[in-house]
Amino acid sequence: MKVDKRKVVIVGTGMVGMSYAYSLLNQSVCDELVLIDVNKKRAEGEAMDLNHGLAFANSSMTIYSGEYRDCSDADIVVICAGVAQKPGETRLDLLKRNAAVFRSIIDPVTSSGFNGIFLVAPTRWTS
Repeated sequence: MKVDKRKVVIVGTGMVGMSYAYSLLNQSVCDELVLIDVNKKRAEGEAMDLNHGLAFANSSMTIYSGEYRDCSDADIVVICAGVAQKPGETRLDLLKRNAAVFRSIIDPVTSSGFNGIFLVAPTRWTS
């Protein structure tokens, strides 16, 4: 009997993060899906919405909103968080702000004992 569970954590429950979560649900890619967002209520609401969709999916996935400590035994942490470019802001300035966002995510994830794969999804592109 195999007890190894496939666990994915998504950090950022905006449009990109939830599109990714929806795809994971529809394709039964993992056994456990954790949603983390700076706005905890949003992550909770999105987890509830996905759980309602489980009845129509071919999946017995466990979905919940969590904390960075939940990354300790995850196989993949998907970073779907970032800030949008402000009008007149240079790409270098945008990069600096997003670097700060990434540090605020990566430090607690690695501190949890996470030893898996980071997947970074670009969230906002402007011209």
